Amino acid sequence: MSLLRDEYLLIQKQYEDFDSRIITIKGWSATLGLASLGAGFEYTKYLWLVAAGISAIFWILEAIWKTFQYCYADRIELLEETFRSENFDSIHPLQIYTAWFDAFQKTGYLKAVGGNMKLALVFFPHIVAIVAGPAIFLLNSYIHFQVK
Repeated sequence: MSLLRDEYLLIQKQYEDFDSRIITIKGWSATLGLASLGAGFEYTKYLWLVAAGISAIFWILEAIWKTFQYCYADRIELLEETFRSENFDSIHPLQIYTAWFDAFQKTGYLKAVGGNMKLALVFFPHIVAIVAGPAIFLLNSYIHFQVK
């Protein structure tokens, strides 16, 4: 039981640590994406497309990290159920890698990443620059076309 408790605490910390990494990804995406949007007004309209591209890359990266994080969930749930039921006979301690890799293989990696990209907590704030960049670029191009 002591080893299972230690394993649970370790996995739970690892799971929560992913959230701090994801906040860093969001921060970089928002900073670079929004800075590129703003710089596009001063320098070149192509920076609006760069902003969209940067944000898309960070969006995919965040979805990948979220997929990695969720691979710990099955083991966390199993450990929690074991402690609730107090049935320690059917579970082996210290199976972090095995449980994570089993979950990773079970998820269907590309499908899981694609599914995680659809989560509001994942696509925001990346979606702002992804939508705004091309929209501003097209609007600007349309206005300049109309003026000529």
